[in-house]
Amino acid sequence: MNASALWATNWSLGPGILFPLAISAWLYLRGFERVRRQSPGHFPPWRRVAFLLGLGLLLVALASPLDAAADLLLTAHMVQHWLLMMVVPPLIWAGAPNVPLLRGLPGDWLSRGAGPLLSSPTLKRGVRIFTHPGVALGLWILATLGWHWPPAYEFALQSRAAHDMEHLSFLGSSLLLWFCILQPWPVRAPTPFPMRLLLVVGAGLFNSLFSAAFAFSAAPFYSLYASVPSPWSIDVLEDQNVAGAFMWVAGSLSMIAAAVGLALAGLAPRELGSRRVPRRQRAAPPRVGSGRSWIVSRRLRRGAQWVLAAIAAGVMLDGFLGSQIPSSENLAGVLPWTYWRPLSLFALLALGNLFCGICPLTLSRNLAARLLGRPFRWPQWLQNKWLPGALFVFYLWSYEMLDLWDRPRATAAWIAGFFVLCFLVEGLFRRGTFCRYVCPVGQFQFVHAALSPNEVRPLSPSICSDCTTHDCLRGGSEGPGCPTELYLPAKKGNLDCTFCLDCVRACPHDNAGWVSVTPGRSLGQGRAAARVYGLDLGVLTVLFVWGAFVNAMGMSRPFVRAQAALAHELGFSSGLGFDSAVLLGVLLLAPVFFLSFCAVAGRWLARTSLSMGEMVSRVVPALVPLGLAMWVAHFGFHLATGFFSFIPASRRALGSLSGESMVSVTRAPLNLAWLTDAQLLVLGLGLVISLGVLWRIGREILPEPGRALRLILPWSLLALALWGLGLVTFLAPMQMRGMGA
Repeated sequence: MNASALWATNWSLGPGILFPLAISAWLYLRGFERVRRQSPGHFPPWRRVAFLLGLGLLLVALASPLDAAADLLLTAHMVQHWLLMMVVPPLIWAGAPNVPLLRGLPGDWLSRGAGPLLSSPTLKRGVRIFTHPGVALGLWILATLGWHWPPAYEFALQSRAAHDMEHLSFLGSSLLLWFCILQPWPVRAPTPFPMRLLLVVGAGLFNSLFSAAFAFSAAPFYSLYASVPSPWSIDVLEDQNVAGAFMWVAGSLSMIAAAVGLALAGLAPRELGSRRVPRRQRAAPPRVGSGRSWIVSRRLRRGAQWVLAAIAAGVMLDGFLGSQIPSSENLAGVLPWTYWRPLSLFALLALGNLFCGICPLTLSRNLAARLLGRPFRWPQWLQNKWLPGALFVFYLWSYEMLDLWDRPRATAAWIAGFFVLCFLVEGLFRRGTFCRYVCPVGQFQFVHAALSPNEVRPLSPSICSDCTTHDCLRGGSEGPGCPTELYLPAKKGNLDCTFCLDCVRACPHDNAGWVSVTPGRSLGQGRAAARVYGLDLGVLTVLFVWGAFVNAMGMSRPFVRAQAALAHELGFSSGLGFDSAVLLGVLLLAPVFFLSFCAVAGRWLARTSLSMGEMVSRVVPALVPLGLAMWVAHFGFHLATGFFSFIPASRRALGSLSGESMVSVTRAPLNLAWLTDAQLLVLGLGLVISLGVLWRIGREILPEPGRALRLILPWSLLALALWGLGLVTFLAPMQMRGMGA
């Protein structure tokens, strides 16, 4: 069959397709006119266009020659796949069809048929289950993988019924996924904005990996295509590669468009400024409201903690007992360094301090209290951030000098040490002491959570002012209060907040919640920030920012060679002693010099009487976005270059358990030509945000624009210098040190 015959004759305009589409269009248009007269703001004309365009493209996907071409070319199938899964569903939901379709029904049908059916508790329960974000994404992935499994795919090519079932599952699972993403009006329990954005990212990442398998394949997946004539005389393997490339590009564009649309909607003032109505002002509200009750579920948190605890146990077991060489085939050499570090940061930026909320260390908190009794109070002189700062320096020293990334047994010992330390501190001292005054990982999360899009806070200050029990702090009948002793009405930003949500569960007025905020807003709050950022926290923040660049520089070949050259010039051997001195000097002494210079220069230029300590404490938070960008770009590099490293490590670990030798599978490296550009983009974004926060802080300290500009000028130059250091680090060859990095 030639191409012209294919496109001229293969139209499947049967009643099984035309009738449902025509009825849907008629009901929608009929109902749209009715609801538009009542709610014109919710139903602008473009919604009607979007819905009808979605139905039209659905007709093209199912009844046009494209469907026939899919039997001959995998590329045509991928075009059809793209229309059914990434174009038609968002267009249909953009039309907000729920109300128009119901209002388009005849009155008796609505009151006697659709109404009772839709009010059925069983149906509502089923809808809640299938529109859960995790379920929807899982079904979407399952439908994609299941029908592209070669036996299932070739069966669908040969069976009309299976072919129709394939299309139905594609469309149905995609409608569920895009419902969770777009949340068409009206939705009683909307999915939180960060979760919707995470769904887009997850679906886009899966689509990229799925498409890459086709685009870079070296052998055909579906032998049936070799036995049918190709209308364009395209080789089967070439067709498969083109199909993968199309799905990769087209699918990525669809997800990028969705992400941009969500971001614009999420950054709109009405979204960022919205707050849920307090319980006293609404009728029959949910416990937490706005579809977020699953977030505060104690069972969900405990389940996640046990999962992470099991993973940590596996990592420690393999680290102590498994093969030490190569470290890239040991779970302790892969999971903590390649996966945990970047994923915890991505979760922080997308949702909040998620890792602390599900940290497995605190599982032993109650057991430790029962066994040891918590007989002591934490010393007053340690109720600050100096100890976690010292532990963070010790961690960086251990990582660089002891090569933790390449020593699984040392990594396992570090993890075990954290569990033991948490058990002792939580058993001997008050609840939450470890999180607030000891754990360097928690402090790292606390400081950088200022850039999270969510915050735990009161929903109505007036309700808090009338409250006399303060259960959010002290605990009550609903559960314990805040473990880090944060009084919710006085809380500023996410500092010291573990996102355990105990305060939300404890509040008897349902007046505490997980609320969307402008990321970074707490970094520029002037006097409020001055009260929060004492000198100890300012120094800790400097260590995190400076540590980001020092840690990345240690992986860059020019800096490694420069250190060796310095040792040679000074007559030292490049060993543990000299390398430790260089590391501590760069990490501790260099920031003291540069920050002192910036503080003195800023005071002199702006003619302000602000003390140096107060200046550092007030201005240093502005460098957090730049430091976090460096951490994200650095850890993202390890995740991208070692993305599949868990496979050989898991195979070897499973082989050790079963006593069988499992041969490692060598995978072709991913095409990472884009990685450096992505790193520079992230670093540049961090610089822009830091400069913006600097300006806000400068205006808070000195409202006069000219003096504020002079005050922040030295700090802006420091930020630019750090940014330049990051550029050199990422543009230079990386020192490959285990883990595929």
